[in-house]
Amino acid sequence: MKLLFSKKHHSLWLTILLFIPFIAFLNASPIYILDEAKFTEASREMFVSKNFWVPYFNGELFVDKPPLQNYFSILGFYLFGVNEFGARFFSGIFGVLTVMSTYLFVKEFSGSRIAGKTLFILISSFFFLQQFQLAVPDPYLIFFCSAALFAFYRFYVKRNPRQLLYCYFLLGLGVLTKGPVAIALPGLSIGLFLIFNKELKNVFSYYPLLGLLGILVVAGPWYWCVHELTNGAWTEGFFVVNNLERFSGAMQGHGGPFIITWGYVLLGLFPFSFFLPQALKNAFKQKENPLLLFSLIIGAVFILFFSLSATKLPNYTMPCYPFLAILLAHYLENNWFTLTKGANKISVFGIVILAVLLPFGAYFGLPLDPNLASQNKLGLWLIPSTIGSLIGGILLFKGKFVYWFRFTGASFLLLALVLFGKIYPSLNEINPVNTVSKQIGKEAEIVVYKRMDSAFPFNFQRIFPVVQNLAELNAYLKKHPDSYVLSNIRNPKELDSVTTLQLVLQKKSPFEYHVTKVYKRK
Repeated sequence: MKLLFSKKHHSLWLTILLFIPFIAFLNASPIYILDEAKFTEASREMFVSKNFWVPYFNGELFVDKPPLQNYFSILGFYLFGVNEFGARFFSGIFGVLTVMSTYLFVKEFSGSRIAGKTLFILISSFFFLQQFQLAVPDPYLIFFCSAALFAFYRFYVKRNPRQLLYCYFLLGLGVLTKGPVAIALPGLSIGLFLIFNKELKNVFSYYPLLGLLGILVVAGPWYWCVHELTNGAWTEGFFVVNNLERFSGAMQGHGGPFIITWGYVLLGLFPFSFFLPQALKNAFKQKENPLLLFSLIIGAVFILFFSLSATKLPNYTMPCYPFLAILLAHYLENNWFTLTKGANKISVFGIVILAVLLPFGAYFGLPLDPNLASQNKLGLWLIPSTIGSLIGGILLFKGKFVYWFRFTGASFLLLALVLFGKIYPSLNEINPVNTVSKQIGKEAEIVVYKRMDSAFPFNFQRIFPVVQNLAELNAYLKKHPDSYVLSNIRNPKELDSVTTLQLVLQKKSPFEYHVTKVYKRK
């Protein structure tokens, strides 16, 4: 028994413990968020049709991303059934892999103390954890990009050829996950790292052409097949619309000023992100340390690139978060005794103030949306995290620096578990999909007028017929007079003006502007 709990097995037990935040609540919330609903339904349709080459959503070509995430969800369906847990299981697994690979990498080059702090920073960042609770491509991209860059750095330091092969193989899988961004940003980061170290002249010692060939071997066959099978439609939709147009123009309203990307990073690594300005400055001052320089460049490349992109989303920069966590861990490890002074003191107070405001924000903020007014008491579930943060702050100013770190991190890890296990499930109970399911039943015959919440197909486990105008709707209802008409179009007057239809129910989407309406023939 003593041997089982020895230092030799430390990493094994650490991995097992990591399953709690990453796996515990994967089935607690229904699949409802727009992107997750689309990717999960595309996976379900692949699973049902056995067509594993061309992705479809509600029977139409789905060009948002390549299919590697779909394949993992399909494997989850085979293991656990077509449900939320099956769809999300491997996202959680890749969360464990991401954090553990980061821990082992940092332990190898900076020692166990900084490795432990890096791991703790990542698992206490509730918004980062949340990404691995979703059946979307990002959990896989985060792992493939970070692990590939870890492998490159190992090759840079130790010249082990297998690490370079591993790097290129992982980048190929990244291209199968989210496209060219998986090689563009890691490749740019590596190039800048070599330039700063005056080693660009030795670039061919890294076999970049062979690496590109390896990436092409891994990802190329699927891209070629889907291009042929769709007569180029998928290729055009993905590369032109979901890459070039996404960078040059804000898609689906996800735009914003340059600075918003930095705000997303602060949110994504909160609470310890409040020390990020100091950590970045510290890394720049110590750029002779190759690991700090490498991590700094990766963070800068991802943040600046997506700051320039017209479309901005919180998850875009997350592949660089393991490297930002490394910078934060190094800074905190070497600056314990200055945490109550200067800019560090402001950061500490900022964390505590936001922790105090969280339950009040939820309690008084949720009623601002009439649809969520009955859920305001959920804010009370955030109080334990607030108390933990306050205790941590008090301990810090008593000189208990390590206890402050532990209490603060544990408080926000607890916050993540409360969000995943209680708050998100409660808020999702009142979404339109759940309401329609309860009131008219999942077996009811339904036709969609123009558009619907993307979560309907997966939650109802079927493809819905869609009509685009009133003439098509009338023709459909003549053949199917008992059908319900479902829609969440921006201008509902189109359907309200149809005298042969009566409104059966309507439900506003939580945190969204659109309203789902269901009609029936009089």
